Amino acid sequence: MKNAAAGDLMFTLTELQQRPAAIVGLGQIGMSWAAYFAARGFAVRATDPDPEAAGRTRAYVAKVWPVLVELGLVTPAGAPDRISFHATVTEAVAGCGWIQENAPEVEALKIELLAQIDAAAEAGAIIASSTSALAMSVMQSACTRPQRCLTAHPFNPPHLVPLVELVGGKATAPAALDLAADFYRAIGREPIRLRREIYGHVANRLQYVIFNEAARLVLDGVASVEDVDRAITWGPGMRWPFVGPFMTFHMAGGDAGMAGAFAKFAARDASSTDRSKRISLGEQERGQLHDGACAAQQGLSMQALEARRDRLLVELLKVKAEIAALGN
Repeated sequence: MKNAAAGDLMFTLTELQQRPAAIVGLGQIGMSWAAYFAARGFAVRATDPDPEAAGRTRAYVAKVWPVLVELGLVTPAGAPDRISFHATVTEAVAGCGWIQENAPEVEALKIELLAQIDAAAEAGAIIASSTSALAMSVMQSACTRPQRCLTAHPFNPPHLVPLVELVGGKATAPAALDLAADFYRAIGREPIRLRREIYGHVANRLQYVIFNEAARLVLDGVASVEDVDRAITWGPGMRWPFVGPFMTFHMAGGDAGMAGAFAKFAARDASSTDRSKRISLGEQERGQLHDGACAAQQGLSMQALEARRDRLLVELLKVKAEIAALGN
C-alpha cells in the first residue's frame, strides 16, 4: 500500500487487481459491470436489495458472456461463477479493493449508501460511483474517508462501451483519481478525466446538444425523425468512431489545422442566424483550441491523419454492408 493524500492509505494498482471487486446495485449498469469484472478475472461480490437481483444477474451474465468471449475480453482467470451474491452492503464490500456503486440517481440515497460503503470498506479501497449527473462533492459529504470517493460514469452497457468519465468531488484526493485512471486502463476501459464537476459530465452534455438540435429540425418541419437519424449514422457519425469534434474541425483546415478552419468558415458562420447558437470565440480562445488540437495530433501529419481516417472508414463501410446483408 502507498501513502495518499490526508494520510490515508490506498491500495496500489496491483493490490486492487488482486483483491475482489464489489458491485453495489444490480440494475442494467451494475449487471453489466458484474459481467465485465468477472470476465477480467476478478472475484466479484455483488449486492442489491431486490430479492430477484441474483437470478436476474445470473441470466444477464449468461446472455452476454459469449459476446465477451468473442471480443477477447475474458482473461484466463475469468468465469461467470466468479460472481457471488451477498445480502448486505457490509458483506459485499468485505475484503474488496475496488467498489463500483450503481444505485438509482437519488441524491439522498447516494449520500447514505456511500457513507455505508465507506464505513464498511477497508481503508485502502476505492469507492467509484456510476452516477451520470449527481455531484460527488455532495454524495461524499457524509463519508469518513471522502478522499477515496470519486465519480466513475460509464456508458450503457459498460461491458461493451469502453468510456468511463472520472471526476472527483471537493474532498477527493488527486491520487485516487490517478489510481482510478490506471485501474480502468488496466482492465481494458478508456477513462477520461474531468478537471471539475459539471452536470452531465462530458459525453451526455454533447449528446443532449445534438438531440436538442435534432428535435428542433423535426419540429420545425425541416426533416423527418428517420432522416435526421440517417444524417448522423451516414454522415458525421461515420467519422466519430475515429476522430472527435475537435480533430474533425482541425482536419477541415488542411495543413493549417484548426486555425485554417476558423479562417475559412468565420465570415460565413458570422452571417448565419438560422442555426443552433454558436459559442463566440475570441482570438485567445481560438488559439487555445488550436493548440489543443495540435497536441492531440501527436506529431502526425494531416495527410497521415486523413489516410488513417479513410482506411478506418472503409472498414466501417464494409461492416455496415455486412450487417445490412444479414437484414439486421
